[in-house]
Amino acid sequence: MGLDCYIVHGNDRDKPFTHEDDERIKDVRLCGGLFSGYGRDGSFRGKVYEPIIRQLSEGKHTWYIDQVEDNFIPSDVLKEQADLLSGFIIDITDEHDNKLKDTDIVHTSRDGEEYTLKEVQDLETLLRVAAERKAVMTVWY
Repeated sequence: MGLDCYIVHGNDRDKPFTHEDDERIKDVRLCGGLFSGYGRDGSFRGKVYEPIIRQLSEGKHTWYIDQVEDNFIPSDVLKEQADLLSGFIIDITDEHDNKLKDTDIVHTSRDGEEYTLKEVQDLETLLRVAAERKAVMTVWY
C-alpha cells in the first residue's frame, strides 16, 4: 500500500501548500505517488521518504498516522523532521569532504534505502518551509 503526503495550509486544510505560497519550493523534485505530485505542489509519495524520517528520529516520527478525521502532522513536528534532515545532510557532506554532487546517492538506513543528495535536500526544504509558514501535513494510505 502507498502513502501520499499532502502539505496544506494550517488554517485551510483544503488548500494545498504550493510553490506559489513560497518560491523556495519551486524547484523541489520528489518522487510522486498515484495521486500526489512531486513536491512543488506540496504533495509527494511519502512511502519513499518515510523510512529516512523514521530512521533519523529513531522511530519517534512516522507518517503512517491513524486515518481519523482531522488527523495531521503539525508544523512543529515538520520542523523537527526538517532539523533531522539538515543534520543528516551536514553529516553526510562532511563525511565526503563536501565533494558530493546533487546526483550522488546517499545511503540513509540500515534497511538499504537510497536517495540522491538533492532528494534529501528537497525534502528538508519542503518540510522546513512548510513549518515556517505554519502549514501541516495530511496523509493518505
